[in-house]
Amino acid sequence: MKIGILNTGNIGARLARAWAAAGHELMIAQDGDFWKLEPLLEELGDKARYGSIREAAEFGDVLLFSVYWPRLDAVVNAAGNALDGKVIIETMNPRGVNAQFEHYHDLDFMRDNSTAEVLQARLPNARVVKAFNILPAPVLEAAAWSGSPLQPNILYASDDQAAAQLTRGLIVDAGFKPVNAGLLKAARSIEQLGVLMHHVANHEYAGDADLVRLGVSVIEANPGPIFREGLV
Repeated sequence: MKIGILNTGNIGARLARAWAAAGHELMIAQDGDFWKLEPLLEELGDKARYGSIREAAEFGDVLLFSVYWPRLDAVVNAAGNALDGKVIIETMNPRGVNAQFEHYHDLDFMRDNSTAEVLQARLPNARVVKAFNILPAPVLEAAAWSGSPLQPNILYASDDQAAAQLTRGLIVDAGFKPVNAGLLKAARSIEQLGVLMHHVANHEYAGDADLVRLGVSVIEANPGPIFREGLV
């Protein structure tokens, strides 16, 4: 499959490695200084090539929209109509930055919206899927979980079932277990889960600055539920 990565930052680079190893063709783009991608391109060899935002959007049958939230319009404008009809896997979180360059979750925005819904409204001819936004980049590799008893899930949501199914396969190719969260409106809950994980990191783990190792798994009871009659 041909995959265009817009923008190849910390998340995009991790997924580029996994998808290249799975045999996909990649074109990677950078919303910024292209020279930052030179080490990754050297590492991936003939499995990936560099392109502009527009070229990567034209190249990919599937696009990874791994963009800093305030840069959404700039990247969309750079890609133009090359985004029409494409499956777009969107990894953003609605985080802003204040005058002191401190990042924060935009809770007012999150109450009634999601980045995925904004992108879908901005690109009515595209097929947007929400995914890959919960795990921090340093643990967005299957090898990071090799000694863990459980593998984290990647939650995804979309209004386009064919696009969702395609994304499901790419989640597996990245080394994770996909979990279908339903229609695109569920992206609100997925993004809010990221805020909850932030609170858990700060309070349960005392705000360890190095704590970027939390994931979420959906676990099925085995052997199964235990039902009792009455109130006991």
